[in-house]
Amino acid sequence: MLVLRKAKEFGMHIGKRFATLFLLMVFLTVNGNFLFSQNAKNLMTPCIDSIFRNTMDYLEIKNSLVRQQFDILQKEKQIGKTLSVLNRHNTEIVSEKQIIEGELKAINRHIDSLIPPRPVERRPKANILDIINEGLTFSGNFGLNINQLALSNWAAGGESSSTGKAFANLTLTNNKKRHESKFIGSFAFGISRFSDKRVEKADDKIDLSYSYSRRSGKLINFSLVSTFNTQFADGYTYPNDSVRISSFFAPAYLTVSAGYTFKTKKDVFQAYVSPLAGKVTFVMAQELADQGKYGVKPGYYDADSTYIHGENIAPALGANIIINFKHDIGKNISYATLLNCFYNYSEKRDDGRVKIDVNWENTINFVINKSISAVLFVHLKYDHNTTFPVYETIEGVETVVDNVPKLQFKESLGIALVHKF
Repeated sequence: MLVLRKAKEFGMHIGKRFATLFLLMVFLTVNGNFLFSQNAKNLMTPCIDSIFRNTMDYLEIKNSLVRQQFDILQKEKQIGKTLSVLNRHNTEIVSEKQIIEGELKAINRHIDSLIPPRPVERRPKANILDIINEGLTFSGNFGLNINQLALSNWAAGGESSSTGKAFANLTLTNNKKRHESKFIGSFAFGISRFSDKRVEKADDKIDLSYSYSRRSGKLINFSLVSTFNTQFADGYTYPNDSVRISSFFAPAYLTVSAGYTFKTKKDVFQAYVSPLAGKVTFVMAQELADQGKYGVKPGYYDADSTYIHGENIAPALGANIIINFKHDIGKNISYATLLNCFYNYSEKRDDGRVKIDVNWENTINFVINKSISAVLFVHLKYDHNTTFPVYETIEGVETVVDNVPKLQFKESLGIALVHKF
């Protein structure tokens, strides 16, 4: 409509121009003789001549403006056609966008229908390791075990004492679809104080283990297991605290083995058997290594009377068996046991001693409440390279006549303050 209106106005201007020219021509034709006569010349005064010339200039300007207006109307018409095409394309694009969004919503609804619903029960609180890796879990406990005995005028005899032991058990597990790795750390250190203000070490251990299993979908899986055992502080033949018999890394045992693991679905029972295992014994305290403690070669004098220090490392090759079992005896009573056996292939003995190392730990936990428990711990250990002196009375004096391995026994019962996480 705008274009038609502009065209109409343009036509009216053209019509007025031609009408003005036509009247001027008629006037000149009728009065031609008069205009070119002597009388007409007298009529063409300078004022009328100026008005006539100005009128002609304005007509030329008006014609130029009319032509420019026509060009602008043509451009406006072309731009209107372009905008119409662009609006049509925009409408088509908006329609296609709405169709695609509808299809995406339908696909998302279908995907959501395939995902199982989340459990209604409250999920356990995630710790920092769960946030870092979804398959990584960290758990354990730590606490303080306290034993106390007080005697006064006790006819049966005895000595007042108090014992405190700090302990921590940590487990880091990484479960994948076909693989499982587990790191376990067990630490304990305790001291006993007697009535004469004598202090003795009651417990001391650093036990680390790492296991890797490749799941095959069955109860038996291929596994790699590594264990490390040592202690924190020096040990003595109490009550004599002047003779050191052990210290940090003296001894220390490192075992690396490959074998197969059998375990039940709920991990109540687990057995690991390795026909090929390497064991390294470290005795880094030179005075103990020179004595040949814990199976290392002792020091000696060579042919030139030069003293050769004892070796600090004793490697061995053998078979390794590890058995774990845990069971709830009652509502608040649980039992856990760990048996670790190593049979030495490489060592030959002529004294008929058994070439097997046994480490058997038993724990019975009586839960009193969330933070307090009574713990009975029994530890049996046999190492054919760990010997103890055999005394005989010779001429009224106790004399060491031999050193033989013996079964080591440790038992403790006390109240434990425990925090689990």
